[in-house]
Amino acid sequence: MADSNPAPRPDGKPDEGAAQKGQAAKDKKAAKELKRERRAAARAQQDAAAPPQTGAGKPAEARTKSQGKKSQSDAPAKSGTTSAGAAPSLDEDLSNVGVLGDASLFGNVTLPRSARLNASNWSTASAKATIHPAVLQLCHELSTFAVRGANQRAIAVLRALGAVIADYRTPRGAVLNRDLLTRVSQQVGLIVESRPMNTSTGHAVRFLKYEISVVDANLREEEAKAHLLERIEHFIRDRIIYAAKVIQSHAAGKIHHGDVVMTYGYSSVIEGTLLQAHRQGTRFEVVVIDSRPLFDGRKLVERLLDAGIPTTYGLLSSLSALVPRCSLVLLGTASLLSNGAPYARAGTAMCAMMAHGYHIPVIICCETYKFSDRIQLDSFVVNEAGNCSDLLSHEDSDSKTDSRLLTPAECSAQSRLKAVRLMYDVTPPKVSA
Repeated sequence: MADSNPAPRPDGKPDEGAAQKGQAAKDKKAAKELKRERRAAARAQQDAAAPPQTGAGKPAEARTKSQGKKSQSDAPAKSGTTSAGAAPSLDEDLSNVGVLGDASLFGNVTLPRSARLNASNWSTASAKATIHPAVLQLCHELSTFAVRGANQRAIAVLRALGAVIADYRTPRGAVLNRDLLTRVSQQVGLIVESRPMNTSTGHAVRFLKYEISVVDANLREEEAKAHLLERIEHFIRDRIIYAAKVIQSHAAGKIHHGDVVMTYGYSSVIEGTLLQAHRQGTRFEVVVIDSRPLFDGRKLVERLLDAGIPTTYGLLSSLSALVPRCSLVLLGTASLLSNGAPYARAGTAMCAMMAHGYHIPVIICCETYKFSDRIQLDSFVVNEAGNCSDLLSHEDSDSKTDSRLLTPAECSAQSRLKAVRLMYDVTPPKVSA
């Protein structure tokens, strides 16, 4: 094994670049080992929960081989049904989402993890004391979409990692910045497993890791932790809160008397912009477009009505009827790609392109820490899938309403029918310019 210590330079000082590379290799190795342990624990728990196989008159080894052959031969016929009699959870059947034959349209879409698998990983990590209680709570909130929105997710992740730093104790013989960086990387790995990391959260985590790596080694442990916590608050204050206030002050100036402003879903920056314009005395109306299953726009409607702003609420299906009434479209985004394309909640591109067809100006409000160096031409290159069961009807047969939505039973009965719920879409940059 190669020596991990940095090679000295000709002047006798250690090579800092080699030290950083060695530390990065150690962090990567630790993350791989932790992931391998979690997979082994989940596999062992699944094996323990599997019902015992019985077969009269056959040895155990023969029964195993015969059952293996039978399961392989029956696999294509049972892809949409269950052998235990209970209908499988549609969210657990997302391994074949969008797959027809050998072609997969959604091959790069990150699929959601089942609640059972998440609970298994969290219990294993808690038993080994590798996950902080604040991170465990955050993982649960992220996986259940209790915390959503780019700014809210970034702030929640930084707060949880700040709790990890506050409770951290340097082991004997270890260096704080190196050991703490490994500990934080483990927590981040668990967060990513609960829900994929978006651009804003990724930038926040990279900022924190950089601050940990450059902390002064001469500082005492309490001083170093206080410095890191102060840097976290600095990022939240300057890059998120103050940046949003600057955007709100500029965007509010684009709203004039008599305007009808349309927005989609919920964005904290858009909410602040509308309230700022209202406080400045501008008289305008707002049209909030929303979509299922999250219905984020309802929260924005409630806050606008409480502020006294005339508001119209409509679903995405009524977009063509409401757009001609509008004179301005304000949209938030989760990320701004390097070619100027907003990467936002699914439905944003439809609102922007519909407004473009009616020659209505579209303004995208985005903080600089959401800027990404990635380029996407469509929504299938990189995307995230939500729980597809949220798109289906959960009404039973005794319900009086006649819903035309598919039910989980109907989807499970058709092996070639799959439900897909994409979380984001990409708006062409020329439309939103």
